Amino acid sequence: MASYQPIPSSDPLDLDSTPQHETDPSYRPLRRSVQEEFNRPPPSWWKRTLLILVILAMAWFSIWLGRKGMEEKGPTIIYANRYSDEHKYRPAASPVITEYLSGNRIRLRGASIGGVGIEEKDIPLTPVQKQARDKKRREEAKNKAREKMGLRVKKRKTLKEKKAEEEWKVRELEKRIKGL
Repeated sequence: MASYQPIPSSDPLDLDSTPQHETDPSYRPLRRSVQEEFNRPPPSWWKRTLLILVILAMAWFSIWLGRKGMEEKGPTIIYANRYSDEHKYRPAASPVITEYLSGNRIRLRGASIGGVGIEEKDIPLTPVQKQARDKKRREEAKNKAREKMGLRVKKRKTLKEKKAEEEWKVRELEKRIKGL
């Protein structure tokens, strides 16, 4: 390790005119003690090792805490009915009621979860809606597979087709009744 050397405070040209004891740093006792502070011995090897181990342990602990925080999942949302059985047609006092339940769960009640400026696709689906969506996707996949294999495809009727079929059945029944 390099030792500290004081910077000369006088011009090098003036060194010839001043006596040697004034320029010698070891001549002054106070300056000597200050200089010894700069030339301290390095810390022992076990202190250095302990410092490195503590830094590594703190780094590991911070990474461990970060991973633990990422593992925790967000709150579970429970959708409740807006109207009670007793007051079936009376709306809630607030459009949306949010209750924070134990176990990191949230119960939402009331009007639309989204507000102004929220798109329909951004609103989370209820478990029933998720099941219906998955069932519809499975049916579509089955129909596509049947179509590729040349089998009979189950066609899903639209609302208009259902109404037209219902009207046709009603007309047929009326004809039978009038014909009797």
